[in-house]
Amino acid sequence: REYGMKILALDLSTKSTGYAIFEDSKLIDYGCITASQANPIDRIQKIIIELDKIIIKHGDISKVYAEEVRPEGTGYGVGNLHTHRLLMYTQAAVAFLLHNKYPTATFDFIYPSSWRSACGIKNGRGVRRDTAKAADIKFVQETFGLTVNDDIADAIGLGYSQISNNAW
Repeated sequence: REYGMKILALDLSTKSTGYAIFEDSKLIDYGCITASQANPIDRIQKIIIELDKIIIKHGDISKVYAEEVRPEGTGYGVGNLHTHRLLMYTQAAVAFLLHNKYPTATFDFIYPSSWRSACGIKNGRGVRRDTAKAADIKFVQETFGLTVNDDIADAIGLGYSQISNNAW
């Protein structure tokens, strides 16, 4: 890999999107973009506008990773069809932003079980969502010395999984 390479990791949501930026395997920025509009399309648009500002601020993002929202196996994944649809719209909006403004940045999706496993976080059958989120927060606290919410913790964990596995 080349020096100065930056990756952006995203835990996408229409209300609270966590992000983390790594450069040369070092966490250089992280945060949360929130949107509270009643209309979900307006929330997605706000998330994308703020995400664009973050990309402009950091420049030269080479890879973007987002948590996959499609079910990994039978009966697993987003149970609410409406929520699932909105998350897919959000993924598409990010894809269009990157395609239109940052065509050299590649975009890939990582399953939660995959990035959690790479971070040594127990997941899979029998692990409830709230237990997994608490473990994500603990991982970031122990690994980076940061106290963050679950959206930011997920973005940091996802990004860390990719740099630690030399996926980029």
